[in-house]
Amino acid sequence: MSAQTKRILLGLAAVLVSVIALLRAGQEYLRVLSDLGLVQKGPLTPRFLAGLIGLEIVLVIILAGIWWVLFQPAFTARLTRWLLSFRRRAPWLGWLLAAGVVLIPLYVLEFVQISTVLGSTARFVLAVGIGIAATALTYRDANRLVSTSSLVVSWVVIASLFTFSQAFVGVSTYPFSLTWSEGNRIWDYSVLFGHRFYNYPANQPIFAYLDLGRQSLWGLPFLFARLPIWAFRLWNGLVITVPYAILGWLAFKRINKNNWVWFLCGLWTFLFLYQGPIYTPLVLSAWLVAIAWRKPLWIAVPLVMLASFYAQITRFTWMFAPAIWGGMLFFGDIIEKPEKSGEQVGWRRWNWGGTIAVVLAGIIGGYVLPNWLNFNQMVAQAPAGAESGTAGIDTATLTGLGAFISRQPLLWDRLLPNPTFGPGIILALLIATVPFIIFLIYLVKTRMWALDLLRGLAVLLPPVLFLGIGLLASIKIGGGGDLHNMDMFLVTLVFAGALAWRAGGHKAMLQLDRQTAWIQGLWILMVIVFTQQALLGTQPVRIPPAVKTQEALNFIQKEVAQAAQQGEVLFLDQRQLLTFGNVPPIPLVVDYEKKYLMDKALAGESNYFVGFHADLARHRFDLIVSEPLKIVFHGEEYHFGDENDAWVKWVAQPILCYYEPLKTFKEVKVEILVPRSSPAPAGCNPGS
Repeated sequence: MSAQTKRILLGLAAVLVSVIALLRAGQEYLRVLSDLGLVQKGPLTPRFLAGLIGLEIVLVIILAGIWWVLFQPAFTARLTRWLLSFRRRAPWLGWLLAAGVVLIPLYVLEFVQISTVLGSTARFVLAVGIGIAATALTYRDANRLVSTSSLVVSWVVIASLFTFSQAFVGVSTYPFSLTWSEGNRIWDYSVLFGHRFYNYPANQPIFAYLDLGRQSLWGLPFLFARLPIWAFRLWNGLVITVPYAILGWLAFKRINKNNWVWFLCGLWTFLFLYQGPIYTPLVLSAWLVAIAWRKPLWIAVPLVMLASFYAQITRFTWMFAPAIWGGMLFFGDIIEKPEKSGEQVGWRRWNWGGTIAVVLAGIIGGYVLPNWLNFNQMVAQAPAGAESGTAGIDTATLTGLGAFISRQPLLWDRLLPNPTFGPGIILALLIATVPFIIFLIYLVKTRMWALDLLRGLAVLLPPVLFLGIGLLASIKIGGGGDLHNMDMFLVTLVFAGALAWRAGGHKAMLQLDRQTAWIQGLWILMVIVFTQQALLGTQPVRIPPAVKTQEALNFIQKEVAQAAQQGEVLFLDQRQLLTFGNVPPIPLVVDYEKKYLMDKALAGESNYFVGFHADLARHRFDLIVSEPLKIVFHGEEYHFGDENDAWVKWVAQPILCYYEPLKTFKEVKVEILVPRSSPAPAGCNPGS
């Protein structure tokens, strides 16, 4: 096939891909408008039609630029000469223009509400375009416009910037919840160290439906003062971002004091793990294991033991993860092969002693020590009549684990594309991890990572085990909305990468431009996915006007103060208003917190709801602060439809049987309910 024929075929393929992208972008634009209720069936208004045309024009320009550079050698040569000259004469201007290319889309996507009409296809094209443009404007090579390594670096930095900034976009003084559970979760975090903020007996611990690991980490600021809500949101942003990168910096060895490459390893780890995203306590446990690696046993053993203990008090399924990671790192470690052939200096024999020591330390810290200390009895227990459905279950045994798994329904459809999680767990996981896994296999096949059989098993078995656990956790009702249950699997892949890096795999990355075309393409694909996901996650926060917010807050303050003088006030939702002093310091009602009720509803624990429904029937509470409640059953074809139906059956419907809305603030998503002045409606049958 001649070169001209190849260019023609590639050009036709480019046109076909572009047309498909433009059509999909238009479809997504219309779907988002419909979801937002901005357009109904029928012709578009001139305003939204102009928006669609403008979007398509921008995408055509970006796509045409990409394809023109790739398939028009003469034009590319002229453009290359001009840009190379431009970069030599005014390098500072290239950096300034690149900053604009990146920061302007960041600002628009993060703060301009109309940007929500951009679907995944448009954002993908934008991700590719800004990466190529920023690289072409800043690449330092005097003879080439871009290179694979420079593109990879650009996309990693751009994706990190978008992802990091999105974690802080919600930092504001807005007093109500920004998400379904944010407010009550803040309350959970505060009660361990902030008991003094609440009107509750000082000698009684406050039960929160949250593990001690997360509670102690996110609750640290409450040790010192009753901070404002914006300060907590800032702390939250730091907690869910910085530790990911630090894990990369701890796990990946510096090569010849190349701080820039080492810094990029941290950013790559941040992006790879953020695909979960992963609860930070597991990342902190991984910190300790990474520090223990390559340390003497007298340091490594207590670190792994501490890592396992902290993991166990956060989530029982994590209790053995640090032990397995420690065994994997200590046994699978290979010092880079010497340059001189035939020498064995630098190779590490199988480290049986160290491996056994850290594995035993992990088992002691994750299982033996918590049971010996009877640790679960040392933390605040659920209120009377609200015992956890896992009480009495030994989840470290197969029988107990089976009982725990069967406690709530398993939704197998969450593995495949579904209304709750568009791509489904399996497809999303393949997109997130397969490029990196293939690269690791490539390193093994080319002997840049020279694994023997035993070391290969030590590296292979942990991710396979954690993959199975993650898939099982993802299909439980209430899960499967993202990849966060694949947490141990993702962290294990990071450690596998660190092992490969130390054994010599870093050479493939430092010389990426010299690798085969498909390996270069693999890394391009990986970092474009990172960038596209970062752009997908970059959305403006919808905060109602200050007047509406203050109106709702004033009404709640007045009604809560009056109701507290007559009886009990239940903050089913929005408990952060108590945490930050936005309402009077009324007696705290610990019972019936929203997330705890949801857990019981998902498990269908009818015995628990007997008490709840009885309290509603006798009008125990003079006022209930809740999210707006509706009796609407959606079914599994709806986003989190099964979870919605469980909530309606066990919580929303019973409340509306015995209480009625006094005032509903749709803008801030708060409803105030009071006892019905008339008998319960006919046919009202809670829990049916």
